[in-house]
Amino acid sequence: MTLLTLTPSTRETTAQRAATGAADALFTEHGVIPVTLQQVADRADLSLEELTAAYPTKHALVVAVLQRWHGSWRRALDRITAVSSDPRDEVLGVFGYLEECFEDEGWRGCAFINGHAELGRQDPDIAALAREHFQDVERHLTLVCERGGMPAHVAQGLALLVEGARVESAVHRSSQPARAARLTAAMLMSVYEARPAF
Repeated sequence: MTLLTLTPSTRETTAQRAATGAADALFTEHGVIPVTLQQVADRADLSLEELTAAYPTKHALVVAVLQRWHGSWRRALDRITAVSSDPRDEVLGVFGYLEECFEDEGWRGCAFINGHAELGRQDPDIAALAREHFQDVERHLTLVCERGGMPAHVAQGLALLVEGARVESAVHRSSQPARAARLTAAMLMSVYEARPAF
């Protein structure tokens, strides 16, 4: 049995890219369960045969959409790292990126949180991919905290702020949770700021 991961083994074809873009939009709008492959094909401007040649099942398409989301998240983190000279600024940049996401009119919540809520109890693959994503978020924040001289438990708290902001923004349809989480993150990190010795 092939082990599913959030890192695709091959580059997307043009048809796959169209399919995952269409599926992502439809899953975001309606959830996964009500959406049919025919609806995805229609949104992607593909025939059903072209779609199923790219992704034979809806399960494969859901996995590909989650991989797409994770890839987008990792690219955003890489951009934040590249422009941040201080680890604390890097952490705050993550919440700035979340605020940008939440301000998008199409934002309906994190695909991993939504996917786990809708499918995780009956689909162990989706549950495992959601866990992998959350672990990757915390692992990244742990590395940033280490560079900033902050203990690992701070990264755990920051990860909770990230996920809590994602949930609350979807419920309230607001970008405010990102700003509140960013302020809380700054307060948490301030406990570990270097202070001059007297």
